[in-house]
Amino acid sequence: MQDKVMNDSLKKLLEIAEEMIMEKGCRATTLQDIADRSGLTKGAIYHYVKSKDELFGMVLEAGMEKTNQRFFESVARTPAGPEGIKGPLDTLSERLRDIGSGNSAASLIFIYLLSQQDKPAVASILKRYHKTSILTAKTWIEVGQQNGVIPASIDADRAARMFTVFKNGLQVQHNIATDGGEINELEIYEFLMNALGAGRD
Repeated sequence: MQDKVMNDSLKKLLEIAEEMIMEKGCRATTLQDIADRSGLTKGAIYHYVKSKDELFGMVLEAGMEKTNQRFFESVARTPAGPEGIKGPLDTLSERLRDIGSGNSAASLIFIYLLSQQDKPAVASILKRYHKTSILTAKTWIEVGQQNGVIPASIDADRAARMFTVFKNGLQVQHNIATDGGEINELEIYEFLMNALGAGRD
């Protein structure tokens, strides 16, 4: 996460930023609001970030890191072989369902940053998030291949890029799908299984 050390103050800052985004939305949440609730000074916040947008980008990255941690914890608990993919894919499909529901800070931040991508600093945050998303997904796929639950014939880089496009689409869908036709958790799980060739001979 931009080479920042995750100490208690930064962790608290990210948690409070996420809480306030869920309460007030991205535009209405200010660094002063976050400072007031956290007990940190704005100067202390500026020690970690240059702007509210950069802080929000860090919240996005922290969410991805939490998912990554849960994924590897799930891998450590599951057996090798085709049955072993269920736990890790459950972890990923749960995260995708959450961000696709529109009830997550990650989705709110992603849409907010997209609306400001004409700003060079925000464009840089989005590019970094996209690159990190691909690299993280590629690592997950390669771990699955090493454990024999994802076929070696799957192109990990291409599959990771497709996974990232799918994830980004889920983050946007809540804002444009008004017909109640959002993709559910089972559909996400089945998509992942098919995309990764899990269960194929």
